[in-house]
Amino acid sequence: MDDRRAALVLALLALAGAGFRFLLAPAPASAPGDVRLESSAAARPSALRETARKAAQLSRPLAPGERIDLDRADVSEITRLPRIGPVLAQRIVAWRDQHGPFGSLARLDSVPGIGPKLLDAIRPYVLQP
Repeated sequence: MDDRRAALVLALLALAGAGFRFLLAPAPASAPGDVRLESSAAARPSALRETARKAAQLSRPLAPGERIDLDRADVSEITRLPRIGPVLAQRIVAWRDQHGPFGSLARLDSVPGIGPKLLDAIRPYVLQP
């Protein structure tokens, strides 16, 4: 009989605790499981437009005769060159920021990860002084 009483007392304490928790908890502002997604870009339509413009630019291949100036291009423009991904483009921009403009395509060989084969591949697409 003592085990039954102990179990009953524990059950009543648990029920009383749940009741107090329910009574003292603040009312939720929305239904449980209701999800609202907020984005900082949604608050600024201009930022969303800028992101869409950059995405469209990155997805667009270079047009015939279109050239990129490596001395002025940002990472997204350099990424449009064949065989150059975002990491290598970032490395090119970082090298240019540290050492100054390239001046010629031959100096681009100083960037780690760029060799003669890559230079030959991008030569038709790079504006040369």
